[in-house]
Amino acid sequence: MRRLSWIVTLPLMLIGVVFAVVNRQAVEVRLWPLEIELQAPLFVVVLLAVFVGFVLGGVATWFAAGRRRRAAREEHHRLRQLEQQVADLRRERERSLVPRSPAA
Repeated sequence: MRRLSWIVTLPLMLIGVVFAVVNRQAVEVRLWPLEIELQAPLFVVVLLAVFVGFVLGGVATWFAAGRRRRAAREEHHRLRQLEQQVADLRRERERSLVPRSPAA
């Protein structure tokens, strides 16, 4: 697994370095609707956009996982309740099936 990680990571890092070296020219970024204009190298703008997308994707995944965890906890609680009901019904049935000795 560690080798697979390196096999994937090294080429991506190499592509990132080559991209940064080739795209050093400055670009102007306007943040609409704000009246903000920034100048930065193209590779910084692209890498920043990728980073922001990565963070937003992580946050969205975290919220979705929270909903799934909550649903799993509720299902687990319901399962425990049903198991308790089954155990109670079995005990009740066993008590009703036990032959009673006739009262003398």
